[in-house]
Amino acid sequence: MRELAGFFTRTVTPFFLFTGAGTALVGLYAVFPSWAMPNVAKLPYLQDYTIIVQHWGIMVGLMGLAMMAAALVPQWRLPIFLYSAIEKSFMVWLVLANASQPFVRGFWVPFALDSTVVIYTVGYFLTFGFRRLPAESK
Repeated sequence: MRELAGFFTRTVTPFFLFTGAGTALVGLYAVFPSWAMPNVAKLPYLQDYTIIVQHWGIMVGLMGLAMMAAALVPQWRLPIFLYSAIEKSFMVWLVLANASQPFVRGFWVPFALDSTVVIYTVGYFLTFGFRRLPAESK
């Protein structure tokens, strides 16, 4: 267990920075929905759905920024861990539940990132419970 605690202590900041940056990139849907839909999601851009695509993009993009902030503000880590794991678990489930559908093909990279966040978060909570890293408790 000591090895796992050391692993999380060493990697929590880069974890939040890397996965937060990947999550923040979804903000492209908020700013450039007509480009992001066909080029990133591999789905046709339907102008009728612009508002929901942009809304989704800003929500997930801001989640990514909050994750990056949690890398620098230790007090934010537990709530961000919880919220991001719940949100990303749902996305993982959605991709798996619809894996046989052609519209899922643009979601495998986000699926991999989101799965990583969920697995890391579960490992963190199994190691430390719902408390901060020992180094942050001072």
